[in-house]
Parts: sequence; C-alpha cells; structure tokens
Amino acid sequence: MTQVNPAHDVTIDGATTPIEFTFKGRRFRIHAVLSRWCEAGGWWNRISDGKYRPDDQARALWRVEAAPIGALTTFELERDELSGQWIIRNV
Repeated sequence: MTQVNPAHDVTIDGATTPIEFTFKGRRFRIHAVLSRWCEAGGWWNRISDGKYRPDDQARALWRVEAAPIGALTTFELERDELSGQWIIRNV
C-alpha cells in the first residue's frame, strides 16, 4: 500500500523539478532524480475519445535521492498538476 505524506516548502528549479523539501520537520536536499513520470486519473473516460481534460487529476512524479546531513534516502514526490500541491507517496 502506498503511504502518502505531505511535502512542505518544496523548492523547484526554474522549470518544475524539485530540488529541496521539508519532511517530518527536516529539510532534505535532492541529490539525484532517479526517474520522472506522469499519471492521470480518469484514463478510462478518455480511452474512447482520446481527449485531454485538465480536470483529470493529472500528477507529475519524481523518484529522487535526497538527504539531510548524513543520510541518503529515496522518496517519490508527487505534484498535483492542477493545484500545484506536493506530497510524498513512498518513503
């Protein structure tokens, strides 16, 4: 089961790639982006007509290696494309 936690104070580069975030009161610096992908909800509604709808709950995800001082950990960060909110899906 996927664990979901809020990611606070996410800092992004000039585009939309996360470079730092706060998790459980600790600041993490991203050292490497291991992968990036997008997921969309409601795909079953678009399968017949192929039309994009901005309200389809699209999400952009990054699997990253991030660390406070002394420890490197892998996280999955998720950004809601509509609201711009960030969450941590897996730790």
